[in-house]
Amino acid sequence: MKERAMRPALSKPNADLSPITLRVADACRITGIGRSKFYELIKAGEIGVIKVGAITLVPMTSIDALLQRGRPTAGDCTRPPLADVMHPFLANAILTASIASTPEAVRRDLSSADEGRRGKAEDGIVERMILALYDRDDQPVVVR
Repeated sequence: MKERAMRPALSKPNADLSPITLRVADACRITGIGRSKFYELIKAGEIGVIKVGAITLVPMTSIDALLQRGRPTAGDCTRPPLADVMHPFLANAILTASIASTPEAVRRDLSSADEGRRGKAEDGIVERMILALYDRDDQPVVVR
């Protein structure tokens, strides 16, 4: 019997490998960003690219970094001010009703010239009033 020399087996492409770079059209498709906006982000330095001749490649790390910058962190909780979501008359009524039980330090903040301190104090009072409407089981307290 004749022995045959073994040839190295051709490796099959691994389906588990994810690409490390994408062409601009593919990067636009997976991020949902339009082509013009994508090029604006490249020009602004928000997205890094690699030029290989006429081909522009976008590293996946650059896309991941862009997405991470847009993700809010735990301390970056941006809630709209209560004045934007609550009718002014209701907000004033709640604030007036709760002033009597407000500590002196918070009252000083309410009359502060600093708009940020004043708004924070108002939001805190309104939030306490809203929380006071609920008992520990988060069931509304019905007042009759």
